Amino acid sequence: MEIIGYIGGAFLTVSGVPEVIRTVKDKKAHIGWNMLVLWFIGEIFMVIYSIDAKIMPLIINYVFNFFVVIVMLAYKIRYLYRRKMNLTLEHIIP
Repeated sequence: MEIIGYIGGAFLTVSGVPEVIRTVKDKKAHIGWNMLVLWFIGEIFMVIYSIDAKIMPLIINYVFNFFVVIVMLAYKIRYLYRRKMNLTLEHIIP
């Protein structure tokens, strides 16, 4: 039964990779703030739970997904900051 957990964890882990590739390629996260923040909070709780329960397939999956969400949040924040700076500069420089 544990092998099924590893297989499921592998599929869930790999499912976030295309979105990270797209995010890095476009330098912009395409997922909304609500989804990213809720996903991030969920991953934190699930990492804590899976470590406490000592379930290795879950630990691997949630730790990897935690870093996936971190990358997307970083790009989302970076894009927001750059957009804000451009708007500020457009108002200052005619």
